[in-house]
Amino acid sequence: MKALAARPQLVIVSLIVLAVGAAVMWTATTIPVGPGVAAVGPRSFPFGVGLLLIACGLLLLLEASRAPWDCEATDPAAPGLDLVPLGILACGMIVNVLLIKSAGFILASTLMFAFTARAFGARRLWLSVLIGFALALATYYGFARMLDLRIGGGFIEDLF
Repeated sequence: MKALAARPQLVIVSLIVLAVGAAVMWTATTIPVGPGVAAVGPRSFPFGVGLLLIACGLLLLLEASRAPWDCEATDPAAPGLDLVPLGILACGMIVNVLLIKSAGFILASTLMFAFTARAFGARRLWLSVLIGFALALATYYGFARMLDLRIGGGFIEDLF
């Protein structure tokens, strides 16, 4: 236990991964299952992801207790966290969540892509928007036409 006390940030990361895994598994149990579903149903994939997250959290906790964990987070000479790109990325996700129902999947995803590209250093906003629009349109078309799944309505989606 002495090793765990010496590296609390690693223990915190492990516990966060464990908590996210547990939350995913709990959320998976709330997914409704119809009467005609076989052993592999809508809960299977999220449940598997939750199990993998819990396994990763346990392995991280084990690693934190065994040996020093050399990485940027534990290196005092490493530069600090750059919060501006992280904030831009968070804004993109928030914009997506706020607009996906009203503006539709394509426009919300286009904006999220543009925010993400900017967070990673893209300088030409018009190009990011164009690429994001093309990817979102292709994704929507793939789901709507090829898989026959409607993933929301919006200004552009209603044209299909």
